Amino acid sequence: MREGQLLAEIKNRKELKMRKGGKYYSPATKMVHWLMAIIIIGLLVVGTLLENMANGPEKFELMALHKSVGVLALFLFFLRIPLRIINPVRPVSGVPKSTQMVAGAVKGLLYLSMLLMPVSGILMSQSAGYSVAMFGWEIPTLVAENEQLNEIAGLTHGIVSKVLMALIALHVLGALYHHFIRRDETLRRMIRD
Repeated sequence: MREGQLLAEIKNRKELKMRKGGKYYSPATKMVHWLMAIIIIGLLVVGTLLENMANGPEKFELMALHKSVGVLALFLFFLRIPLRIINPVRPVSGVPKSTQMVAGAVKGLLYLSMLLMPVSGILMSQSAGYSVAMFGWEIPTLVAENEQLNEIAGLTHGIVSKVLMALIALHVLGALYHHFIRRDETLRRMIRD
C-alpha cells in the first residue's frame, strides 16, 4: 500500500470510529469527568459558604481559593470539549429516544452551566475592580470596573449556581435510575475500562 493510500485508510477508520463511537468512555474522558464533578460540587459548597460568611481575612482567603479552582474548572471545561468530540460514545441500546433526548438536554444545560459559572464569576470579580488569579497566576483583565456589569454577572452567577445544582441532581438521579431500575450500561460505561 502506498503512503497516500495508507493515510487515507487511517483517516477513514478514524472517521468511522468517530461516527460509531465506543461502548465506554475513554480513560481521559472519565478522568476529566470525575475531576470536574469533584471540583464543581466543591465550588458549589464553598460558594454557598461564602454567601453566609462575614467579611474578613478568612472569607477573602476562601474567595481567592474559590476563584483559583473556578478558573481551573474553566480550563478543564475547554479540555473536556475536544475529548468528547474525539472520543464519542454510542448511545446505550434499548434506551427510548425520548429518554435520550431528555438526557441530551440535561447534558447540554450542564455544559452551558459549566461555562457560564466561571465566566460570570470572572466578570463579577473584574467588574468590581478585583483581579482573578489561578493559584497565583493572574489571568488577563477582560473588563474594567462597571457597576451594571457587576450586578448582571453576580445575578447570573447566583442563578446559574442554583440551576447547576438542580442539573447535577437530575444527572445523578438519571444515572442511578439507569443503573438500578433499567439495569443498563449508562453508569457502568463512565466507570469501567
